[in-house]
Amino acid sequence: MMPRFNQQKMRNRFACLVRHFSIFIGLFLFIISPCHASPNLLIGQWYVVDQPTEPIKALSLTGGDFVFKGTLQVAQAGDYVIDFKNTSTFAMFQHSVRDSRNVVVAELQGGIGRQEINPFALRHGREVHLEAGNYTLETSLKTPYLIAQPQPYLDSKQHYQQAIKLGNVIAILCLGMLAGLMSYYIVLGLIRRQMVDGMYALFLLGNLLMQGTSLLVFSDIFGIHWFYLSAFPILFSNIAYVFFVKGLLSIRKQYNPKLYHWIQYALVILVLFALWGMVSPNWMMEMARYGVGIFLCLGLACSIYLSSKKNMTARYYLIAIITFFVLGSLTITAQNSSEFTLYVEHMGLVAVTVEALLLSFVLSYQFSELFKEKEQVLAALGMSEAQIKIDKLTGLPNRIALEAAIQILPRTGSITILDLDRLKYYNDKFGHAYGDKLLCDFSHLLQEKLDGMATLHRLGGDEFAITSDHGDALVIQAKLDETVAHLQANGFELAGVSAGTAFIHEEVDNCSVVMHMADMRMYENKRAHKRAHNEQFY
Repeated sequence: MMPRFNQQKMRNRFACLVRHFSIFIGLFLFIISPCHASPNLLIGQWYVVDQPTEPIKALSLTGGDFVFKGTLQVAQAGDYVIDFKNTSTFAMFQHSVRDSRNVVVAELQGGIGRQEINPFALRHGREVHLEAGNYTLETSLKTPYLIAQPQPYLDSKQHYQQAIKLGNVIAILCLGMLAGLMSYYIVLGLIRRQMVDGMYALFLLGNLLMQGTSLLVFSDIFGIHWFYLSAFPILFSNIAYVFFVKGLLSIRKQYNPKLYHWIQYALVILVLFALWGMVSPNWMMEMARYGVGIFLCLGLACSIYLSSKKNMTARYYLIAIITFFVLGSLTITAQNSSEFTLYVEHMGLVAVTVEALLLSFVLSYQFSELFKEKEQVLAALGMSEAQIKIDKLTGLPNRIALEAAIQILPRTGSITILDLDRLKYYNDKFGHAYGDKLLCDFSHLLQEKLDGMATLHRLGGDEFAITSDHGDALVIQAKLDETVAHLQANGFELAGVSAGTAFIHEEVDNCSVVMHMADMRMYENKRAHKRAHNEQFY
């Protein structure tokens, strides 16, 4: 269970993110609010080319050949621009402007599928000089599908040039941000080798291709005029997003069988949509639109369910998907824009960009959690390593620590091997607890007397070792004598120490040999003590 302090910290962070998100949305809505431009919508009707006498209320979103017939009044002579409101996603168009004498004064054409150079960047606007008077406009529109309802309008050139700036900035800025985020997720996927990063990179790639085509970036800048690029990539980016949701929220069959089955059903439907769109190109945009609706609902449902289970990643993602759901739903259902020079495509592009930016918060949260886990693991490993090198009874460095210390002793250093005499006697006569007291008292006393000039180690049982950088054998022996005298005066009258010292310069290239030499000298000293006292408890 997560500690109460961490839970409160997570709730505070979540609330802070919600506040910042609300501020961001408010600023965004203020920025894209209508500019109160005053172009003139042309009075007229749309017709199907095959039925030129029967006006239609709305163009079929599955495309076709259409013609608009309308009239326009020009109050004063000047340079004007004819463009379309609501959408820029159509393949080909042609404007034919006639004056009051039915004389053609302008033939203008363009579209994503045509090779004509757009006089206004990222726009279908076509410039025409008109004298004051009445005119008729006949616009032919041929397209496999539509994303919204195009509506011709007339604007002065000066006003038009100013009005299109906001939309163009949104297009370039958002596409640039998506390209940067896509590159980031590609690199992240290659480094982490996780499917979730690759799937989101594919999702962003699909939207880049679609929006770049629909908003004329690819045709104007790169000369790419394949119209189906405005819908085809979305059929597959929708599928990629479902895999992304599955990976981001760690939806597994054994843990979340219900959500896992929702994922499977959504994937089957989206694959069918993709196949349908490829077989019937006129339905490609509709299948892409329905697919967006499916993954939006799926992401929202999964995040709500897992948020109720106190999944913090799901709670952060919930903010992103709610935003995406609202903006995305408005985009896929919108057919008319309240502002002339901001298209439905701009709404979709902003929706994807905002969601991608908010998901960066989710990714940042995951990285911070991974970093914390890593720090905790490293701390635990550090503690474990320290514990491995410490003797539990005495708290002294043990044999493992000694082997490491020997390797860094200088040429002037020394190793002294100690054996605590008569420990067996105290264990056998007074019990092991009393023997342990002897070990601990000896360790603490000697360590205190060495006072940093040398390091005391316990090797196990009654064996100890002292390492010294300066080879102070005589000083060390004096400290040993003082320690033994203190023990003998405080309950351990028979205590004694046998010691043997070897110096690093005796065998510079092999520390093991030096340690063996010290060990052998200690045993010689022990045997001498035994012979001198004729005792058996050593």
